[in-house]
Amino acid sequence: METTGAERALARMRRYTTWSLVLMTAFFVVLSATGTTSVWYRVLLLVVGAAATYYINWWERMPPLWLTLPLVAAASALWTVSLFLLQSPISALVLFIIAMVPISQLRRHRAALALLSVVLALVPVGIAWAVWPEKVWAVPAATAVACAAAAAFLLFLNRYAWGLYLEIDSARQLAADLAVAQERYRFASDLHDIQGHTLHVLRLTTKLAAKLIDTDPDAARAQLAEADALIAETLANTRSLAFGDRKVTLAGELANAESLFEAAGIACRTTGTPAAGPHEELFGLVVREATTNILRHAQPTTVEIAIDPKRLKVTNDGSPATSRAPSGLARLAERFAAVGGSLRTSTRDGVFTTEATTA
Repeated sequence: METTGAERALARMRRYTTWSLVLMTAFFVVLSATGTTSVWYRVLLLVVGAAATYYINWWERMPPLWLTLPLVAAASALWTVSLFLLQSPISALVLFIIAMVPISQLRRHRAALALLSVVLALVPVGIAWAVWPEKVWAVPAATAVACAAAAAFLLFLNRYAWGLYLEIDSARQLAADLAVAQERYRFASDLHDIQGHTLHVLRLTTKLAAKLIDTDPDAARAQLAEADALIAETLANTRSLAFGDRKVTLAGELANAESLFEAAGIACRTTGTPAAGPHEELFGLVVREATTNILRHAQPTTVEIAIDPKRLKVTNDGSPATSRAPSGLARLAERFAAVGGSLRTSTRDGVFTTEATTA
């Protein structure tokens, strides 16, 4: 099943968030190992740290209990050993990173549980102080609190940023759906204007013809001929509406496109000035169709529209490499060919380009 632009962007953001947490955790583990003097303790720290680096992949979903409990026990033992061996107290960061992964995903009591984890981590400090009261244990205690604050900041900020991104993505999708709904509403309104009045007139005309068919056949035939002409005109207008042949202006479509892109959080840059000409309506239809396609199928950050008297170019940087020209643009290409012009689309390095030219 083909994925949409919004789904691809969400997957990219999830990968970026995961890898940033993994790399930061690995960095802190290596930093902790550099502050130790015991070789075997350093090996033990790297092993537990590697497990914590793997464990951070559960930042988005609740990790399994069978994995959490052994890791918490191993990290707690590592922290206790570091105190009694007088090794680097920064190893407490490994313990708090593991503890904050499930805590950050809870809906309630997160602050209380985070504080409880700090209190539990200070218990070994109190035991060490009782065993060796002549030692200064204020530094390990302060380091543990600082490590807890750093781990909490890292995980809680990550969850907050991820939540913001989901809200922004939802708003973007809502704006795109709204743009499509607005276009459908405009189409339905135009269709009603074309056919509603016509059907009402046809009803009256055929009723009159039915009344005259016996008393004045010639007048009845004239009414039926008028109804036939009205039907032909309505069919032509409906076909024109269905294939986008309505009278549009390039300036109006540009203003509508800029408004829709702004609502969707997409930067839009327009160069050149739209001018009235024999092909203004065709260029306006290209802008309308390209805008709808971008909002529905792409995930751009920037859209650029370049205008010349005989050329229009629309580019967006949110298209996959497998993009194909939508059917609406394909129909417009036939109309450009009919007036000696062309309409082409291309994709390169995630940039989708629609370029229309006239003779």
